[in-house]
Amino acid sequence: MDAVTRIQQIGMPRRNNELWTFFPVAKIPTQEYAGTGTATEAAAALPDFEKLIDNETDFAALLPLAKNARTMVRTIPDGANEMAMLKCNDDFGHTVLDIGKGAHVSLEILDNKVQHEIVAERFDINVGEGADVEIFFANPASDMPLRFRHFRIRQAASSTVRFSNILTDSGIGRISMDCDLDGEGASFDYRSLSILDNTASMHQRLTIRHNAPNTVSTQLARNLLSGSAYASYDGMVIVGEKCTKVNSGQLVNTILLSENASVSVKPVLKIYHDDVECTHGNTVGELDAEQMFYLVSRGIPKETAKKMLMASFAKETFYPLPETPAKKRLLQTLSV
Repeated sequence: MDAVTRIQQIGMPRRNNELWTFFPVAKIPTQEYAGTGTATEAAAALPDFEKLIDNETDFAALLPLAKNARTMVRTIPDGANEMAMLKCNDDFGHTVLDIGKGAHVSLEILDNKVQHEIVAERFDINVGEGADVEIFFANPASDMPLRFRHFRIRQAASSTVRFSNILTDSGIGRISMDCDLDGEGASFDYRSLSILDNTASMHQRLTIRHNAPNTVSTQLARNLLSGSAYASYDGMVIVGEKCTKVNSGQLVNTILLSENASVSVKPVLKIYHDDVECTHGNTVGELDAEQMFYLVSRGIPKETAKKMLMASFAKETFYPLPETPAKKRLLQTLSV
């Protein structure tokens, strides 16, 4: 089945679809499809690609393929040490990465700066056994009206993926992800910071599947929201029947800097084994009044104290990361 046919089957996103519960679906323009939505390069690189399309339920994952996005296929050899930047030069992009065993890879994703009504990208990433991969983006704020990014990550045994981002756009954005921990000892760490103002709207939907024992996943999302900004986080963790010793944690922290800012959080745990440790948490509040009082009482102007507390809250998102290009770039962005 091609992507156009699959989109016609599932239809445009609706609020009653659990994948789009919090998203302003009325803002998605009706799409026209000139071609068949067949990605021959992807089919050659991913043996199960047709099956993926047949079972796909997320419109954002299908859209780049339905719009005939040119597929970029990249293979990183076993044991390689590589740094790369990925940038989509068109409205719609599709990237396939096959990362070899034991490779150490740092990938930064850059924005397409050309103004368009809608931009959609899809990334299919296979991570080999024992590979260590970091994926990150911290692009300058953009007023792109509508941006979708969908990631499909598959991890083999003892592999590690660290995925980090800073989201500051002033339009509407959605990050969606399907991560499968297929090998024993695989580890996935997700860290996201949204700094939104005015009428910005940012939405994140993650599905993490623990398909093997002794796997670990961590999700930390932090939001600094002012004006009438809105953020949502929809995170699902699925632990399979034979997956013992799984450890999974999800935490969403939000600071509301104005009365009109808002956040929605939906944690979902589907656990089919009792020998696991899975947690989730969510906090929403204002800047700490006692900390503000302490700083102001030491002669620090109120606005300066406010900025100091916001900076501390933001940077703490990424402090636990190892000393790699991702951490350096993310903290550098927050220091500007």
